[in-house]
Order: sequence, then structure tokens, then C-alpha cells
Amino acid sequence: MKSIPNIITLLNLFLGCMAVVFIMNGNAETGAMMIIVCAILDFLDGAAARLFNAYSDVGKQLDSLADLISFGLAPATILFHYLSNALQSINPEANLFVLPSLAFFVTIFSALRLARFNTDEEAKDYFTGLPTPANALLIASVPLTLAIAPQESFSYAMLNTLQNILWPNIMLITVLSFLLIAPVKMFSLKVKSLTWKDNRIRIIYLAGCIILLITFGWAAMPMFLVFYILLSLLWPMFFSER
Repeated sequence: MKSIPNIITLLNLFLGCMAVVFIMNGNAETGAMMIIVCAILDFLDGAAARLFNAYSDVGKQLDSLADLISFGLAPATILFHYLSNALQSINPEANLFVLPSLAFFVTIFSALRLARFNTDEEAKDYFTGLPTPANALLIASVPLTLAIAPQESFSYAMLNTLQNILWPNIMLITVLSFLLIAPVKMFSLKVKSLTWKDNRIRIIYLAGCIILLITFGWAAMPMFLVFYILLSLLWPMFFSER
């Protein structure tokens, strides 16, 4: 029983590696789906550790190593793929390695984010900086939304620019890399009590996601993560307590 959390973490790592393989072979949708499965496994290994009281230093380090691949390298590979496509649409003779390599700044800053998280022993109900799974899910939602959203929809038109234009990719990489290590508080979705005061930000977030889902359907996936970031940043302006 004590090994179950680590087995789940290793499965997360394996699927993260497979996500990279699919994305590099031009199948970003399958790779994105694997990143989502990795996020589910990342939640389950923590739940299993709590259930079986199987906490260990090895498990903690293994979890971060798996997260670096699944939530650092794999999503950066999606951005590498989009940068390559956008560059090739501008100049078919361009070097498809140098500029697209900027995508891996997301991997670099994810590594720094995970290292800081591992050395922060203070218990919190919030994160400092954007959590790597949230960052990865935001990036992974792009190819999935492009696959399911109607081509005449606003969501499709906006996200499709990542496949054809360079600057939206570079802007996205810059913003996400900054948010990963930014000294800003991002609320945790973990529920520690059933009171309104302790969970109001989570309830507001859930209600907002439901409204977005009803309005835009599954094309709202990227909006869930954008809403999470904006709510985390704006919350302290209206409430002194989290």
C-alpha cells in the first residue's frame, strides 16, 4: 500500500513522456489529453498518500520530477510545435529550431517554480506563483479547444492565431513564465472547511466556471484557467483575507 502513491506518480511521468512523443509527431490533441490525465494522476497520488499515510521524501522529490516532465516539458512542446508552425507559415525556409526553442522557457521556469515549492515548508491555503499543473492545463486546453470548437466561434478564431502568428505565442510564453515565479498568491482549490468565509473564492470560481461552460461549451476550457489567474490576482483588491 505504501508504494501506491509512487506508482501513480511514475504513471504520471510515463504519460508525460508519451505526451511529448505525440506532440513532437504532430498530434498535439492526444498529447494535450495525456497532460490532462497526468493532472488527474497528480491529484490522485496526493490523495493516495493521505489515504495510506505514505508520505516520504522520496515521494515528494519523485512527484516534482514527474511534474517537470508532465507540466513543464510537455506543455512547452505544444508551444514549440505552434511556434514552428507559425514561423514556417511566414518563411518556409526559416530555421525551425532557434526561435521555437523559446517555448522551453516554460520548462525552465517550471523547474524553478517546483524547486521553490519543495523548499517552502510553510503550510498555506494558497500557492505563491502559478502552479505548474494549472499552467500546463491552460496550454493543453488550446489544441483541445481548436479540435472541438466551431471554426466560426470566437474561441477558435482567437486560439487559432497561435498556429499562424508568432507574437501571440511569444507573449503567452513570456506571461506564463513570469506567473510561474511571480511573488503573487494563487488560491488553492483544496477545501478545508464547509464555511462560506473560508471557501468564498472557491465557490465564486466554481460558479464562474459553470457560467462559462453554459455560455461557451467545452470551448471555455482555456477561460477556466484564465479566470483562475485573474481571480487570484484581483481577489486581494476586494478582500483583505483569502
